[in-house]
Amino acid sequence: MSEENNPFKTAYQREKHARREAEQLLEDKSRELYLKNRELEASYEQLKAQQALMLKNEKMATLGTLSAGMAHEVNNPLAFVVSNIKTLQEYIAAYLRLQKLIYKWVDEKKLPAPHIKVLQELAEREDFEYLIEDIPSLLNETADGANRVKEIVTNLRSFSRTQQSDRVETDLTEGIRSTLKLINSRFGENIQLKLDLQPIPAVICNSNEINQVFMNLIINAEQAIDGAGMIAIKCFAEKDQVVVTISDTGAGIPEEIQKDIFTPFFTTKPPGKGTGMGLAVVHGIIEEHGGTISLKSVPGKGTRFEIRLPQESAAATTGGSSSASAVSA
Repeated sequence: MSEENNPFKTAYQREKHARREAEQLLEDKSRELYLKNRELEASYEQLKAQQALMLKNEKMATLGTLSAGMAHEVNNPLAFVVSNIKTLQEYIAAYLRLQKLIYKWVDEKKLPAPHIKVLQELAEREDFEYLIEDIPSLLNETADGANRVKEIVTNLRSFSRTQQSDRVETDLTEGIRSTLKLINSRFGENIQLKLDLQPIPAVICNSNEINQVFMNLIINAEQAIDGAGMIAIKCFAEKDQVVVTISDTGAGIPEEIQKDIFTPFFTTKPPGKGTGMGLAVVHGIIEEHGGTISLKSVPGKGTRFEIRLPQESAAATTGGSSSASAVSA
């Protein structure tokens, strides 16, 4: 029997061909499955990024609305308080001048003796001497407190600009100072704040979003410090970039989780103490502004965030001159 008519060889060839077709089909399906998996992973990453952006926009919009509403509601009665305190200071000054004149007449015996006696008894009973000394100081402290509240309201209104998509020429040092004034009450006596805000060129940015970055990082630094410690904020110009660093002497971040620190919903805080969105929002804002943010942390020694934003001219960004002017640090 010839080899061509050998049924075993024919069956073997048929089986070999079928096996090759099956292997090719398996390889094609495996490649297709791999590509689909890669596409699915890319879609998942895109979905996470879009979700983070949506949460960021919602958070920024809510914060802006609340801040603007609070500033508006507080500003109106506060204007009356500041105005009334100023008027009261003028009234008290006139009253004190009258009181000094009466005391002068008493000393010079220009009033009837019964009247002098009544005035002396009243002055002793009400301790007029102390009131004369304390009233101006009390009014000045009240005026200072009202002006401080007014300054906070002004910072809130600046922080919550309604046109959040606008990018204007901004001095980052003013944004840092404004943010610190808003959260100054969080710093106890055990936390030392060190500022090194060098004069820097203005940056074209959304100041509301950049202030949100500063707020998130500074609050994180404050929360990382258990007991006494220091928060250091520094800004300077380097080549064509503006650099802002925010450092703390807190607990630090373990090296194995540092790579995940900007991942949406990742948090080192216990349940109920954070959403894990703060640093993801920070990272998204800085990237949208064409900048970078990096982290350096040593467990037990502290953490340092470095923000780099490009120096852009107002003409290059807006196509003309900017209406906002930079304020030197």
